[in-house]
Amino acid sequence: MQEKHTIKHFAPGWFAVVMGTGGLANILFLWERQFPALWRGSYAVAALADLAYPLLLFPWLLRWIKHFEYVRRDLHHPVATNFFVTMPVATVILGTNIHLIWSPFLGRGWAFGLMLGCWCVAVLGVAALTLFTTFRFIRAETAPDPDTMNFSWIMAPIANMALLLLGNQVLDAALSLRPAWAMTLFAMNAAMFGIGFFLFFFVGAIIFVRLAQHPLPPAETTPTFGIFLSAAGLAVSGLLDMGGHAKALGLVADTGIFAVGAATVWGFGMWILALIALICLHQLRRGGIPFGLGWWAFVFPLAAYTIGSQKVAARFPSALTQGYALFLTVLLGALWAYILVNTLRGIARGTLFVGRPIAVPPGPCGDTGF
Repeated sequence: MQEKHTIKHFAPGWFAVVMGTGGLANILFLWERQFPALWRGSYAVAALADLAYPLLLFPWLLRWIKHFEYVRRDLHHPVATNFFVTMPVATVILGTNIHLIWSPFLGRGWAFGLMLGCWCVAVLGVAALTLFTTFRFIRAETAPDPDTMNFSWIMAPIANMALLLLGNQVLDAALSLRPAWAMTLFAMNAAMFGIGFFLFFFVGAIIFVRLAQHPLPPAETTPTFGIFLSAAGLAVSGLLDMGGHAKALGLVADTGIFAVGAATVWGFGMWILALIALICLHQLRRGGIPFGLGWWAFVFPLAAYTIGSQKVAARFPSALTQGYALFLTVLLGALWAYILVNTLRGIARGTLFVGRPIAVPPGPCGDTGF
């Protein structure tokens, strides 16, 4: 039996809305020189994302306080547990919006303080949830159901690499405002990148073995293939930004090796994007992909890869790199608009707050406990 309840069935993945929308705002802002109209639109999109953050945070926290049994059930669900990390990653995106879009209005000091606060919250949340989700499947005493094994399993590794989106911006500000912190921040960024990068390979290998040995997961989990793309985009951004900071700190004389590595991973992202398109076409021919909140798993990964592509275009300016970044931006904008409209429709109808209730034990007189 299914029931509608906004708080009980408030899915852990709701913060993916902020991740995707805030990421799109940053992308539009970075087209400032080429397309001023997109730059102006970035303020509206950023405002939408950043206002959505507290609106989502309230029911998210209320669920932990009033309906923890539903939170606990999701924490031990093989798929839902992976999406709790969207909350700290959304905090990262909030911080990047503050740095890139709102800092001229806030001033350097206020912007730095807010960015640092967002980064600290995100680091603590990602670290705790990475350990929890990793240990959860390691200690499992039974083999997982292949239908529950998909690329949502790499959410924790991806979240560690996503920390660099804000961590590198905090480091940028610290180089002038708090230079004594710079080396510590660089070391933490490098550590988070290492955790995410190598966990991605380990956990990703498990998922590829599952795909080789079993049929594709159910159609409704198809959007989780999009998460695979975020690894490429975040690795590209991480390598280019770390290279620049390593040179600024005197750790390397030249950033060429970082740039070549980033371009290599960027090319791998092209293959991932083509593979996702083929899988989506395959599922559409077989009956379609049911719409749900999980569709937002298409948006942030594409945003992460688009940002990485913009950075590659800046480092290797050419018709190919710049045209590809523009193509990804158009694709992302169209996908975001379609998913946003259907999400708002689902909110209005209540279909995104439906779930299976937890049985209430009978009272002493055999009643239902109401």
